[in-house]
Amino acid sequence: MNDRIDAKTAVSLLNGNPVELGELADAFRRRLYGNRAHYTINAAITYSNTCEALCPICSFARREGQDGAYVLTADEVHKRALNFAAAGALEIHIIGGIYSKLPLEYYVDVVKAAKSANPDFNIVAFTVSECVLMSKISGKPLSKIYEILQGAGVNALPGGGAEIFNPEVRKRITPNKLTGEEWLDAMRVAHKSGLKTNATMLYGHIETPEDVADHLLKLRGLQDETGGFKAFVPLPFRKGKSEIASSSSATYDVKICALARVVLDNFPHIRVPITHFDERLVQVLLCFGADDIGGTHWHEEVAVSAGAKASDRDGKKLEFIIKSAGFEPVLTNSNYVS
Repeated sequence: MNDRIDAKTAVSLLNGNPVELGELADAFRRRLYGNRAHYTINAAITYSNTCEALCPICSFARREGQDGAYVLTADEVHKRALNFAAAGALEIHIIGGIYSKLPLEYYVDVVKAAKSANPDFNIVAFTVSECVLMSKISGKPLSKIYEILQGAGVNALPGGGAEIFNPEVRKRITPNKLTGEEWLDAMRVAHKSGLKTNATMLYGHIETPEDVADHLLKLRGLQDETGGFKAFVPLPFRKGKSEIASSSSATYDVKICALARVVLDNFPHIRVPITHFDERLVQVLLCFGADDIGGTHWHEEVAVSAGAKASDRDGKKLEFIIKSAGFEPVLTNSNYVS
């Protein structure tokens, strides 16, 4: 398989034998990293769960004024970041809802508040959906938003909001957020602005194998153009309180991970966040193309709201998980700087 995998072949692989696909993926990742597997010590600060998008797939969002809705102040963000710094976190992930009543200055203050708790923090902040919203509410071009955020202390962007690019599926699972093309365009601008990012795919809902192949090939095409993606992060859909049923399984998880590794031949890393997968499954995925199990991700709220177990792991626990799978742990951050 020296030629790049096309859509037809990707669908065939996804529908085929997972062991054969896994062998291809494992050979690919070992050419890149040998026996090494990455992890980090990080924490999440979700500044708000108040959201106007209210996607049918989401268990986390609340309407403005609804019971449980909140917006953190910059001071509250700073206090949380101080606690995470004291606990040994190397990195802070910051995301929230799509809430148009927050001015651009709020987002800048949140980043500065987190960064001031530890100037060495690697700050991974705001999905491109949030960044596009900042552009709209401020009247500034998206490239300027990225410049301002970098000036405040943002080091990279997460990959959230990609979901599945198929427009018809997207209308059903996330009708009020960016289209797939808008998401890709916003990532293109981020990469040209000097920001490295992740890319995600939410699977295990109503997508087809053809949708998965299309999604991966569009990501590969943008990476050919910009080279700005650091890692691909497959995210299994959990039903939680959603009105949409989950169709995922461990076998499908394995196939998605392995397919991503062989299709995304220009992506440096495949990350399978331990906050989204069972620990034993993560160990299996390291043999099916993944080279990164994510981080401790303390205080993660979005996946937990859909039924994931809250993380109480520390760095030693992640090391143990990697070693027990027969790999050599490598401590890094989301920019892969040790």
